[in-house]
Amino acid sequence: MQATPARLVAITAALVLLALPAVVFADPDGTATVRFGRSDIGSPFDPRSGHDQSAHAKDSLFPRTVTIARGGSVTYLRDGFHQVAIYEPDTRPEDIAVTRLDRGLIDDPEDRVARGPRPQEGWTTWTTPSGTFDERGRYLVICTVPGHFTNFDMYGWVNVK
Repeated sequence: MQATPARLVAITAALVLLALPAVVFADPDGTATVRFGRSDIGSPFDPRSGHDQSAHAKDSLFPRTVTIARGGSVTYLRDGFHQVAIYEPDTRPEDIAVTRLDRGLIDDPEDRVARGPRPQEGWTTWTTPSGTFDERGRYLVICTVPGHFTNFDMYGWVNVK
């Protein structure tokens, strides 16, 4: 029997539909990448200038929430002056003691499981150390620059399945 174009389309569609549940319901991958700040978005004006608020994208996480497998890792691409800190599952933003500072950065060790290197200008990359995400749960990730965390809600989540 000769395959007609309509028959090929029907067969292709059926194969895609059969494969789709395997993709949608697959376990999360063991790794993820999060961008800490985006200097390519927003106005060129410093938010402190009072010009506008569009520069806040520079103080956001992209994506804000990721899901990984237990034992996995997250790589943070830092664009600008940011420091990553990760807290145990069930820690909420309001649990962070913003008044505890170390050289101008939030330094709340309670329930903290990992902290990246101190901020520096330009692009830097940091991958969470082995053992950071060994327990299932929802981990809080913050930027330790006080104004980024308190004024611009620069925090996100890592869901570990």
